[in-house]
Amino acid sequence: MPKLVLGKNSLGYIKGVIFDKDGTLSNSEDYLSEIAKARIEFAVRRFIDLRINKIKIFILKKLLFSLYGLKSYGLSANSIMAIASREQNIISTATIFSLFGFNWSKAIEMSQQVFDEVDIYLSNNKKYSKYPKPLTSGAFDFLMSLKKEGVNLALMTNDTKNGAEDFITSNKLQGLFHYIWSAECEPSKPNPRAVIELCKRINLEPVECALISDADTDLQMAKKAKVPLAIGYIGGWKNPPILEEHQFILRDWDKLKVQ
Repeated sequence: MPKLVLGKNSLGYIKGVIFDKDGTLSNSEDYLSEIAKARIEFAVRRFIDLRINKIKIFILKKLLFSLYGLKSYGLSANSIMAIASREQNIISTATIFSLFGFNWSKAIEMSQQVFDEVDIYLSNNKKYSKYPKPLTSGAFDFLMSLKKEGVNLALMTNDTKNGAEDFITSNKLQGLFHYIWSAECEPSKPNPRAVIELCKRINLEPVECALISDADTDLQMAKKAKVPLAIGYIGGWKNPPILEEHQFILRDWDKLKVQ
């Protein structure tokens, strides 16, 4: 059975590895930052159309920047934009809208409309539709080494199925993953049942797998699902995420080997 080794330390034997996408396999910080900025811009436009006064619009921008985790250096790796699903971001944005006097039904409607408008805008804008979502440095070689040793690979993401498939195609990873658990799958992460159900799809038990992610929510999910190796990856961000739920920390893919 293949064994994972981190530096000089043997981590354990595995038959499968479950990977997070954004911030772990995918260098997505710049792309996610642009989406966040576009959502703020479209929200501000909607408030202007509703004749909301300038002071409230200024406050709206401050709140949304904070919510999405936009910083002077980039995007916070621990923010809702970096970790949570689209639906969770919609609900959180609606919560901000409700602070300005809109009832919940209206706030949700406005938030959904803003997100949909941004999706259309980005898909029609060549600058964004072709925005690179490259692999993090060293990830390709590690994935190939796992495949060579017969390890089952799975991708678990809060991105849509189309988004995950686009990432796979653009990085020439077709046929590499045995299963993709996307935001459309039920239950979605970080529900531990998501890991259990995913493992069934790849004909393994959670105890036979490792999970690698840049988010504490994923690492905690892995533990609750009885995954023995929860590895925190911190090399995919300008400012590394602060993780507490990991068993091991990985900064460079080159340090992690399969034997």
